[in-house]
Amino acid sequence: MDKKQKLTFLRNKIDYIDYKIIKLLSSRESVSINILKNKIHNQFDVRDKNREMEIFYNLHQFSKKNKINPIFIKKIFKIIVENSVIIQKNYKNEILKNKKKSLCAYLGPIGSYSSAIFNSISENKKQFLIPDEHYTFDSIIKSLENNNCDIALLPIENRISGIIPEVYDILKKHKNIYIIKEFYAKIQHHLFANKNCFFYKINQVYSHIQPFKQCSLFIKKFPEWNKKYFNSTSAGMKQLALENQQTSAAIGNSIGGSYYNLKKIAINISNINNNITRFILISKKIKKINENISNKITIIIKIINYKINKYKILKKFKRRKIKIIKMILVNKIFNTIEATYFIEIKSYLHSEIFQEILSEIKKYTKYIKILGCYPIEKNITKLY
Repeated sequence: MDKKQKLTFLRNKIDYIDYKIIKLLSSRESVSINILKNKIHNQFDVRDKNREMEIFYNLHQFSKKNKINPIFIKKIFKIIVENSVIIQKNYKNEILKNKKKSLCAYLGPIGSYSSAIFNSISENKKQFLIPDEHYTFDSIIKSLENNNCDIALLPIENRISGIIPEVYDILKKHKNIYIIKEFYAKIQHHLFANKNCFFYKINQVYSHIQPFKQCSLFIKKFPEWNKKYFNSTSAGMKQLALENQQTSAAIGNSIGGSYYNLKKIAINISNINNNITRFILISKKIKKINENISNKITIIIKIINYKINKYKILKKFKRRKIKIIKMILVNKIFNTIEATYFIEIKSYLHSEIFQEILSEIKKYTKYIKILGCYPIEKNITKLY
């Protein structure tokens, strides 16, 4: 490598570091907005002088530890903190003017896929969503049922692993809970480790059960790895960062990796490249929707003598030219003639045709539960 090439190489490294700084500043602003939402919900002041003193004390100590001029760092972060205060004040003024407020429960902490999709949908200018982080699906549902939150965000299915059993069980068991909206996210799972960790030293991996399923082909290459399950990917990454072990790794996304200061040691390890997870918003209230747009109805149906009656039901829909988007067998008890299906239909719940079909197919079923009618979502959010 000649002198000019070396200079270009070093400049490219600087450009890459600058890019990462900007990405991290963007993530910081996003977290800052979530902090504001929490402050509004709890009626706290925007500015907290004690918290600012704590930040600058920690930065001073961290600067000395990393042998960088603390005065320089203080100047930079004074600008960053002031910018956060301005963003929060402007956002608060906008919220107080004209936005409807809703408390939204989801699976956290920061860095989870649910947290990332929440941040994406909370940018909607028509509604102000206040974050309500939980660590289990049961906790989310209790919050909704006890009216401690207005809506809840849940992942319901993945292109690789299929229907998420815990969420399906929630929809099946709990009364008066309805799907009001859906979202699609294209995700990439990466393998993260602490700094100075070498790949060959890894002997255990942390994550939620879903990424383990979705990255099974990659995981199979390392049979010596022990899998440790967490309630979310971010909980696994958080634990990895706290332990600071050199023999552990975690599966998660780039947002969580950056937030917990982990290094990426394997990129996009999902079984397929186009890995899409579907999320749903659920509520105790049925939302009014426009019948003139493309809508979807989701139902759970238990069919009697399913080997025969399943096809009779399908014929009823086909004759009326109503499209069944998907029909998934979710429960079949061995040696019985009954089977439960998760069905999605392109139709409007209160249309005359759908209500007639519903009436006709009841004789073939043990029960039918309507989970919701909501607009079909065509957009896909990228969560890399």
